[in-house]
Amino acid sequence: MPSTELNVESLKSTKDLNGARINDDGQGPDIETIALMQSILSDNSPSCEDIIDLDDARKELKRIRTLMDNFKQSKNNSSSPNTNKKGARKAIHEQEHINDYVKKSIPKNDKIRQLILDAIKSNVLFESNTEDELTEIIDVFEPCTFVAGDVVIQQGGMGDDFYVVETGDLSITIRIGDEEDDINTIDQSVNEVKVGNYQDGSAFGELALIYGSPRAATIVATEVCRLWRIKRGWYRGVVGQHRQRLHKEKVEFLPKVKVGSCFFRDILKADQLDTMAQLLKQEYFRKGDAILREGEAGNTF
Repeated sequence: MPSTELNVESLKSTKDLNGARINDDGQGPDIETIALMQSILSDNSPSCEDIIDLDDARKELKRIRTLMDNFKQSKNNSSSPNTNKKGARKAIHEQEHINDYVKKSIPKNDKIRQLILDAIKSNVLFESNTEDELTEIIDVFEPCTFVAGDVVIQQGGMGDDFYVVETGDLSITIRIGDEEDDINTIDQSVNEVKVGNYQDGSAFGELALIYGSPRAATIVATEVCRLWRIKRGWYRGVVGQHRQRLHKEKVEFLPKVKVGSCFFRDILKADQLDTMAQLLKQEYFRKGDAILREGEAGNTF
C-alpha cells in the first residue's frame, strides 16, 4: 500500500521534479509541497484504474487525508518557532520598558484632574482601566501651550501624544485625494476640508497610546490653547507598573484566603494561585452599596 509518510529529505538537492521547478528564492512550489504531491500520486495512475470498489476508494481517501494532515502539522511546527521568538522578543522589550520607566507626577488642582478624568473615562481606550489606574494616569499628564496657527497634529505624521483641551479652540481638517495628488500639489491646504473643532474638555490622539500609526487628521490651534498631554511610553509605564504591583498583592493575599476550614494555600498549587490572580478583577463599592443580595443567583466569588 502507498506510504502516508512524506519523504522530504530525498528532494533537498532536486532542482526540477515532474516539470515543477523548485526555486531556492521562494518562487514556485517549495520542496515540502512537491513532496506532498508525489506522496499523494505515489505510483498510481491518475485515471484511478486501481480503484475497484467503494472500499478501495475509502482507503485511498483516508491515505490522502492522512498525508494532508501530516503536511499541515509539519508546516505549523516549522513556522511557529519564528512567530514565538518574535512574540517573545517583543514581550521582553515591553517588559524592560515597563521596568525602566520612572513615574513623574505633575502637580494639578482638583478642577484640572476632574477635567482630564471627564475627558478620558468615556473614551473606549480607557474603559478597561480601573479607578486607581486612571488616578495614576492623570498624575503624569503635563501641560503644553499652543498659539494661533500652531500645528498640534499633522495628518500622516507619526506621534505618541494624547491630548486633553483645557482652554482654547482647535480646528480639525482632513486632506482628501490620493497620495500622488498630495505630492504634486504645492499648497496642500487646497485639498484640506474642515470637519470640526476641539474645545474645552475635548480629547484627541488616543490611538497614539496604543501603537505608532499615521495621524488621521490635522489639528491646528485657532487661538491660544492650553492642553494637557500624555505620551505612549508614560501611559504604558504607569499602567504596566500598576498592574505588576496589583498582581503581586493578589499573589500574596490569595494563599491566605480561607474557605470553610481550609486556606487556598493548602488546596491550590502556586501556578493555580497565579492563574487565579491574573483572572481577578477589581470592583469598587461605596458605603452602603449592596455586594450580594439574598435570593439572587450569583456566579461571582
